[in-house]
Amino acid sequence: MPSRFSGYQWVPYVFWVLAFAAIPVWNASFPGLDNDAKIYLNTIHSIQAGHDPYADGIATTTAFHNQPVQCPYAQPINPYIYSPITLPLLRLIGLFPALLYIWGYWLIYAAGALALIWVGMQATEPKERRVFAFLAPAAPFFPGLLQTSTLMCGNIAFILYGLIFVAAMRGWRRGRWNWFYLAVLAASCFKIQLLSLLAIPILSARRQWLPSCTTAFAGVAIFVMQLWLWPAYFHNYLHVIELQFSYNHDFGSSLAGLFSKIVLNAGLPYSTASTIFYILYALLILGVLLYLSRQFLGGKFPLMQWIPVMVIGIILLNPRIQEYDYAPVTLFMALILWRCMASLTSPARAIFSSFLFFAVVNVIVVLIPPIDTSSFYLKCIQCFLLAGAFAAGCWNLLRQTRESAISAGIPSTIG
Repeated sequence: MPSRFSGYQWVPYVFWVLAFAAIPVWNASFPGLDNDAKIYLNTIHSIQAGHDPYADGIATTTAFHNQPVQCPYAQPINPYIYSPITLPLLRLIGLFPALLYIWGYWLIYAAGALALIWVGMQATEPKERRVFAFLAPAAPFFPGLLQTSTLMCGNIAFILYGLIFVAAMRGWRRGRWNWFYLAVLAASCFKIQLLSLLAIPILSARRQWLPSCTTAFAGVAIFVMQLWLWPAYFHNYLHVIELQFSYNHDFGSSLAGLFSKIVLNAGLPYSTASTIFYILYALLILGVLLYLSRQFLGGKFPLMQWIPVMVIGIILLNPRIQEYDYAPVTLFMALILWRCMASLTSPARAIFSSFLFFAVVNVIVVLIPPIDTSSFYLKCIQCFLLAGAFAAGCWNLLRQTRESAISAGIPSTIG
């Protein structure tokens, strides 16, 4: 029977044209959103001038916070916060004409953002794909289901996540994970916390513990090795990281990050308490993921149902989730919302309920900036949505596990 959307197959293409057209308009209306890309460019210039980019970052950050009077809305110039092993790459890139590597970076950046959408769409089932084809063009503008300017920042996370997730899709389809391990290892040179994504093959394939642990060991070894290869750079790099917490209080929007912010605002030392808090909830999330992984490998639910929940759970294990960490899971979060609503009511009501929830949350986000100069409330909403999506996805999978056990005539052990 023809789909009710079959006569509107051209509409998603119009949405894509509008999405691409919105980007230059957005940049022209709100200049200066590409802060992270400018940091990379400034770092290349610092290297070309023979400077230590970390020392430059320390100087500018310290000078900003030592000003006698500051505008409450003033933002510091963020320093370069990736490890010294990335500097030779920037030095090599700086040998080319600036126009070439600037445009080259944005083209690769766009490819990474589009790759994340492509991977998200691969997790949809045929009936869902017809609906999500209309939503995919909007996904980059609503990371974590919230309207923010994250896409415009130019953070390399879009490239790294795109590379890793495309390699993961190859692993899921062909059972070959070698490119995935190489992608995660390369990405960890920029963001060592991305080593947590090595849990993906462990939770979704068999006999992957050894290669995953070996890659994790290699990533940690590369990180530690820099202490001996570039001792001065590495010392200043650690100092830059420390300033992100001591000056900017940039804990991110993870559960541990929000807890640290609350403890700090109460005038208490946050380090030990937040570490204990992180360990406790990380162990809980890991336990749930391992249990559901066993159910998936036992055939209780399909891979397309498992991917969104698994990836969101792994992202939650990041102790310092930033706004760009929500971009890879936007469509996964929408999928979970849709699947949970569809399991409780009719398709029409599920569409209406999902849209209403999405609209209400984003209206709240638009209204809170005047009373939320530190973005704390926004981070709370982001964290609530991510954790809520994971909890809802787990509930849906556990429900399927119970139904699978009942249909097979096996007494359910859940509930």
